[in-house]
Amino acid sequence: MHETHFLNIDLDIESSRDIRPLVEHWGDQVMVFRVEKVADMWFGSFETCETSEDAIVNQYYQLVTRLPQHLRKLWDSASKRVFDVGFEAVGSTKAFQSILTQESVTKLAEIGGSITISIYSNDDV
Repeated sequence: MHETHFLNIDLDIESSRDIRPLVEHWGDQVMVFRVEKVADMWFGSFETCETSEDAIVNQYYQLVTRLPQHLRKLWDSASKRVFDVGFEAVGSTKAFQSILTQESVTKLAEIGGSITISIYSNDDV
């Protein structure tokens, strides 16, 4: 692609509790990039297979709201539940807009998520 574009929304979790039960429950509904314990903290990084911003948010929302009670408590106890919206900046784009609907923002808030925006430079184009 030769223009600035949306990449994906990663889910990054930090918790003092073991998050592997969440990963096991979600199974192949998420792509797992990282699940590890460092010192006293668990870290996880995930993506879905959806391609549009709102579809990705809806998938994460369904994954969390359909958790059994004991796993929802594990989710709620995480110190960070960050949805990282990633874009690749290409060329000399003066401005770029991408809309995350009010419904999607509300869904992320309902499941206790924070939103981060990441812009990745691609100087190769």
